[in-house]
Amino acid sequence: MYREGFGSKLKKARVNTGFTQMEVAKETKISRPTISQYESGQRQPDLENLGTLADFYGVSVDWLLGTAGGNPNNIDRHNLRREKNQVNNQQVI
Repeated sequence: MYREGFGSKLKKARVNTGFTQMEVAKETKISRPTISQYESGQRQPDLENLGTLADFYGVSVDWLLGTAGGNPNNIDRHNLRREKNQVNNQQVI
């Protein structure tokens, strides 16, 4: 699921910022063939390169991966679930 969207989002970030793959390679020290492979889905970046690219394009890693990571609504939902579990555990005792 996440792999399918990563390459297209990475390419969208590059195109939206107006860079060529060669320019990104020069600025990030990630080779142009590697960037091409990331964008085409043939290869996945390690954490270091993932962070480098997110910072370079000014986007979050969550956005690149297609997760809801920093979404406050998810945090609230997780907290609500935790509170509900705590109440249920107290009732069992």
